[in-house]
Amino acid sequence: MRLIVNFLKSKNVIAGSFYLIGNLFNKAIAFLTVPIFTRLMSTSDYGIVNTYMSWVSILSLVVGLSLGNSIRSAYMDFKEDLDGYISSIFFLALLNFVVSSTVIILIAYYFLEQVDIILVVLCLVQSFMTFVINTITIKYMLAMEYIKKTLLLALPNIVIVILSVVFLLNMDSYKYLGRIVPYVAVLSILGTFYLVKFFVVGKNFIKKTYWSYAIGLSIPLILHGLSVNILRTSDRTMITVFQSASETGIYSLVYNLSMVALVVTTSLESVWIPWFNKKMQNNDKTIINKHVKMYIEIVLVAFLSLLMISPEVLIVMAPREYWVGIVLIAPILLGCFFMFLYSISVNLEFYYKSTKIIAINTIIAASLNLALNFAFIPLYGAMAAAITTVVAYVVSFGIHYCAARKLDNQLFPFKIYTKPILIMCIGVFISYLLIDYAIIRWSIALIGLLIYLFISLKRDGFVALLK
Repeated sequence: MRLIVNFLKSKNVIAGSFYLIGNLFNKAIAFLTVPIFTRLMSTSDYGIVNTYMSWVSILSLVVGLSLGNSIRSAYMDFKEDLDGYISSIFFLALLNFVVSSTVIILIAYYFLEQVDIILVVLCLVQSFMTFVINTITIKYMLAMEYIKKTLLLALPNIVIVILSVVFLLNMDSYKYLGRIVPYVAVLSILGTFYLVKFFVVGKNFIKKTYWSYAIGLSIPLILHGLSVNILRTSDRTMITVFQSASETGIYSLVYNLSMVALVVTTSLESVWIPWFNKKMQNNDKTIINKHVKMYIEIVLVAFLSLLMISPEVLIVMAPREYWVGIVLIAPILLGCFFMFLYSISVNLEFYYKSTKIIAINTIIAASLNLALNFAFIPLYGAMAAAITTVVAYVVSFGIHYCAARKLDNQLFPFKIYTKPILIMCIGVFISYLLIDYAIIRWSIALIGLLIYLFISLKRDGFVALLK
């Protein structure tokens, strides 16, 4: 009983619970509104929106110079003046946004006539505001301000969804704008609020010490971030180019469904990163190696459960024309699992401020992904995109792991990965074998989850992880 009480009182448990609830709430909103948006928009409109969102994630790195990621190190090095640091990098990012946006708009206007200039402007504005908000969420995560972070995750999405439905119900054409404009409007209001707030509180606009520190860490991370986004989004862009926006819409829906498993990953990582940094500062590497196994186990169980139930969820969530995407679920989920695994090594690289190594390794994986997509998507469409994503993430996991071991060979021996990888691959095989047997798959998911929960309650290791 005392163990349970201590577990529930742990600040990290409370924080993790808030993060999980917030992320689940966010995903629930996105998930439950899929039937609405897939019926209010054509597969083509749905594909355009997802391609646009892919460009937002890419341009947010360009216009924001990936400066927000430097907070992971600045939180330890400039903790006494963190608000000043944030206000300084916000001003630097704002200057870059004005310059880079001007260049991009001029290029689009004069040289890319087929591109809708309105979408370009909207994309740029949303990208910068996304950078601002992402920066604040990193600050909240490191400071364990879980309530603020959870609210920042959840509230804007509620408003965006409501506005999107209202817009779409009152539009007869260009319906993709009915989904995009609410994003731009809500994020702009929120991003502007945080910009003004930190300019007032931080009172630092131009400070060379902060700028040089942030740029030194962040410039490589721009390449890393762009490479990560290429890994995540180039497939959708190429499907649109080589196949159709309709097929992109189907692939995007399946991809978004598969990303639900990352709710658990994101929530746990929000607790894992500050915990990991603290243990590294105390040189508690034995404890880290012990508990990273449980960290991987929890994510593995989440992925396997989703793998078994996803076909029916997709059928319920979307019209019949999307059902052909069921066969894409397993490889996309497998790729996402390797994406999680490589993040463990990347967090170690971040701790040692090895951002150049992070960038180089991710560029290698992204380049491979681009080459494979270019070679196979024209021939095999969305299925090729799903498989090449798996290959790229496996390579990314391998090279980041090797780099992390060179930085610190006392952490993360390879044996901690072998069993989870084998089990996940077996799960993928079983999901295809039982693709037409829903009851068996759902039973496997339920029984496996209950067994894991029973075993977990019998051990107290995870309580120590959260202390």
